[in-house]
Amino acid sequence: MRRGYSTPQKNFLNPDGTATSRVFKLREKDEGELSVDVRSLITYERAIFDKNKYVLFEIANQDVHDMGLKSYHSPLPDGSNDAHAVIIGMKMGDDTYPGLLARKSKRVII
Repeated sequence: MRRGYSTPQKNFLNPDGTATSRVFKLREKDEGELSVDVRSLITYERAIFDKNKYVLFEIANQDVHDMGLKSYHSPLPDGSNDAHAVIIGMKMGDDTYPGLLARKSKRVII
């Protein structure tokens, strides 16, 4: 699962409520690893953090792997998120993979 901003000025949502590629774009601070949460290890409420500020999207791990990307479970060392995982294989500035991930994702209504 991955969250994105719900405010229109952030451009994380299409008019129909689906994710834009911006939800799945790498940022400099990501260091090549896109942070996500493993659905079976976290609740929707904890994953979204603040439903007034964010929306939540799910993407099947199989879809990630079918695109040629890899993912692995990577709990945060400080113990703050045991559900943390990463998607790897994208490069900074890549628009293709984020777009594919966005199209395969499904919005979670909480």
